[in-house]
Amino acid sequence: MLFNFYIFLLFFLNKKTLSYCKEIIFVEIIKYLKLNKFEIIKIRKVINLLIIDKKKEIYAGHIDIVESGYISWIKKNFSCICYKKKIICRGVVDMKGGICAFLFLSKNKNFILTNDEENLSIYGTQYIVNILIYRKKKYYLFYSGEPTSDSQIGDNIRISRRGSYNFNLIFIGKQKHCAYIGKNIINYSIQKLIKINKNIFYNEIFEINNIFSGSGIDNTTPNIFYVKINYRFFHYKNIILFKKKIFQFLKKKKNYFKWIFSGIPFICYKNFYLKLIFNSVNYIQNIFPKINFLGGTSDLRYCYYFYNKSNCFEIGLLNNTIHKTNENSDFDNIYILYLILKKFKNGIK
Repeated sequence: MLFNFYIFLLFFLNKKTLSYCKEIIFVEIIKYLKLNKFEIIKIRKVINLLIIDKKKEIYAGHIDIVESGYISWIKKNFSCICYKKKIICRGVVDMKGGICAFLFLSKNKNFILTNDEENLSIYGTQYIVNILIYRKKKYYLFYSGEPTSDSQIGDNIRISRRGSYNFNLIFIGKQKHCAYIGKNIINYSIQKLIKINKNIFYNEIFEINNIFSGSGIDNTTPNIFYVKINYRFFHYKNIILFKKKIFQFLKKKKNYFKWIFSGIPFICYKNFYLKLIFNSVNYIQNIFPKINFLGGTSDLRYCYYFYNKSNCFEIGLLNNTIHKTNENSDFDNIYILYLILKKFKNGIK
């Protein structure tokens, strides 16, 4: 059993899955799992694999990953290598390792796999869930393998997610010579943004993720400054207050802005499967999980709202290397996650 799981893991992780990945990856998964009834749903550049049967629960996962950045890896990004009982591979934590743990459950053939979660997330899980609703399919539980664990597998289980807002700001100033006194649009804008960042709500995140300005000339300050911001929030009221702060900052200047609502916040208060997954973690790991409300956005936000506030939870690998250079996970941790999911599945009536 352990050897077969190891072979399956290496097979799956060695497949290149950068957005947007090719259909051949899904075909390989279908062949390896010997699936008979399945659907490959393609729209634009997005490919989705849908497997459903008479069960009333669905596992939702994504196999696309983010860019690797400019820092070199131990080996090529998509080459899975084993080093000191660790599996080093892009996306092994988020979330191909969790998907492997789920797919190896021989009795389970009920899942959605997409390659559109790290990108626009329009034609992935959101699109598939709408198809299921149109077909009048009823499901009571959606769960996923997003990396929720902090120090050991199962120590945190998520039943909610913060919302996500992206702001694109353009500040207009006056170009000047660096040797003479005058207002620098970069200094002015950064100071204001730092002030806004200090006044956000508890456990919410305001991150500047992209800055571009100037013409590359050493002795000249720019007349235009581009900033991209990501804001993670818990409640819709907070985003309204945050917008007001941005408006107050922008209204006196010749500035431009655009915002994109990229993630819906949700909290699954009534969850009838929490006790079962808690007991499964306690049985395998001998620990009691905590409810965690942090992290990024998730495909489950569509499942929760579109399916009339269905039961949702996430349990996955350690998140300490997620999206980092040489992203890795212990092989034992992936196998432990498999055992927890197996115990959970056996407990569902």
